[in-house]
Amino acid sequence: MHYLIKELVPPIFNTLRWFSFKYGWKGDFKSFDEAKAQCSGYDENHILNRIKETTGKVRDGNAVYERDGILYDEVQVNHTLLSILLLVAGRNGNKLTLIDFGGSLGTSYYQCIKYLSHLVELSWCIIEQENYVEAGKKSFENDHVKFYYNIEECISDGKNPDILLISSALQYIKEPYQLLDHLQTFNVPYLMLDLVGYNDTEDDRITIQKVPPIFYGIEASYPCTFFGKNKLENQLRKNYELELDFISEYQKYYINFKPFRYRGSFWKLKKD
Repeated sequence: MHYLIKELVPPIFNTLRWFSFKYGWKGDFKSFDEAKAQCSGYDENHILNRIKETTGKVRDGNAVYERDGILYDEVQVNHTLLSILLLVAGRNGNKLTLIDFGGSLGTSYYQCIKYLSHLVELSWCIIEQENYVEAGKKSFENDHVKFYYNIEECISDGKNPDILLISSALQYIKEPYQLLDHLQTFNVPYLMLDLVGYNDTEDDRITIQKVPPIFYGIEASYPCTFFGKNKLENQLRKNYELELDFISEYQKYYINFKPFRYRGSFWKLKKD
């Protein structure tokens, strides 16, 4: 028993230290710009270079899985995402065209491709920041994966998306509701939100997320919104209906000592 306690104390302490003290989510800002003024953000070149390095190792078969600049010995299968992609493909003759909004250099693609290789057709379209798209087009496109600056470019390239995936991205957008309002005009048949943090009130809360150097090799910080759940879902209900609400990760994180878990949802376009 004493051995178990000794072994458990360090990781528990580190979790609290990272996500409740120096690192994690801090503050309650009046605006995204106010928070951003105090951040060093995700678009800096040294962070992109870290992502290029780790994703390149996965692409080349020298690593199994990458997420946020960290390499893993085994793929952390996102079973809910995989199940939904297989469901949508199954409803569409085993063909799948996916828009991965904020998909980095293909993290979710490499996470899922082993289980999607049997599909008759697979198009994985990643929409990202300009510097990520440039890196993606140069080094990470393949028969399945293409990179685009926006959804208009993707569709003008002949892609007819079956599902729009926004995973761990919406909370880092300056005007998330305007973005959703725009994306919803394209009437993609299915929409999935994943790894979203929700506030414990009906209002949105804008914080600064401070990331420990284990992820990118340096400390980083950027604005992060915790959404009022009903407020966000009411935006989606303008032309979508909820099919599934789920917990993305059972791991607890902390904001001002209050625990939360990332959540997700799966939506189907309403019939006229």
